[in-house]
Amino acid sequence: LEFFTKALPATALGVTGTVQATPALTKALVDDPGGFYANLHDAAHPKGAVRGQFHRLSGPVDLDGVLQGSNHATLSSRDDGAQEVQAKDGKKRGDGDGRATWWLRPAGKSLAYTAFWSGLSPVTDGHLHRGGPGVNGPVAVELFGALPANVTGIAGEAPASRALLKRIAARPGNWYTNLHTTEFDGGAVRGQLSGRPFAHPTAVTADVLRGAQVYRCVKGTFTQYGVAAELRRGIDHSFVQPFAGPPQWVAPDGSAVRGKLVTKTPNGDGNIPELVLDATRSGARSGLLAGATEVLRLNTVGGVAPAGACKDGATARVPYRADYLFLS
Repeated sequence: LEFFTKALPATALGVTGTVQATPALTKALVDDPGGFYANLHDAAHPKGAVRGQFHRLSGPVDLDGVLQGSNHATLSSRDDGAQEVQAKDGKKRGDGDGRATWWLRPAGKSLAYTAFWSGLSPVTDGHLHRGGPGVNGPVAVELFGALPANVTGIAGEAPASRALLKRIAARPGNWYTNLHTTEFDGGAVRGQLSGRPFAHPTAVTADVLRGAQVYRCVKGTFTQYGVAAELRRGIDHSFVQPFAGPPQWVAPDGSAVRGKLVTKTPNGDGNIPELVLDATRSGARSGLLAGATEVLRLNTVGGVAPAGACKDGATARVPYRADYLFLS
């Protein structure tokens, strides 16, 4: 199944979209997701740059949040065709059927963006313009260029000067986002930026910086006793109680979740399995992990219990690596 074959814009970090599949293929994927894998190719690795098996989730997740990632946006816009301003340049503007949402965040010398849309013909460009309501202004930041036709959302980072980002953050209402499409080359949907606080879904990815699976010898066999790991973003990973668990993840801001195993997938000899767990909030009502409903442990390396007989009470700490994905 080809998700897309056209190269993504240089600023892109992730995309969402749709693809048509036969009923037979859809059923096979739903029945046995672990029998399929996704593969991304680039110019340096035409046969495949990164690959990963599919996993069945225990419930639906918000793909817009997955696209956004973990950092909270500070600016937003709601775009539609009615906000487009006509001009005498021969270009078509204002798609009455289209809608789009943007989340933006100034970050150093770049503008982080997430955009998703519906009711539009294939999107060709996404820009940030200088200009107030009812005024057509120049492009201030080229956010992304042409996309594969089936893409319906994109996230990335576009270069911009610190001075420009400071002006945007200070007076967001003086700037607007604009999506161009194959049908509306002058602009399909447009929306003024707003700096009003708002909430949006997120997904947090955190790899293991230092970690070990902890085992204790019980009746001559090493048994899972716990885990001791420091994840990126300062997340601490451990067991609530030795042996019994459950596993927990605690962020520096006091947000925390506990996990309940849903599925376990082997990941090769010498590696602990990949996991899907339901997440229950156990810390602060807001913060990095507060909204997580599922936790995935992926790309595991090492961590397997020592083989052979052992002396009761002995403890073994086996280093491991993994990526954890907290979904909401």
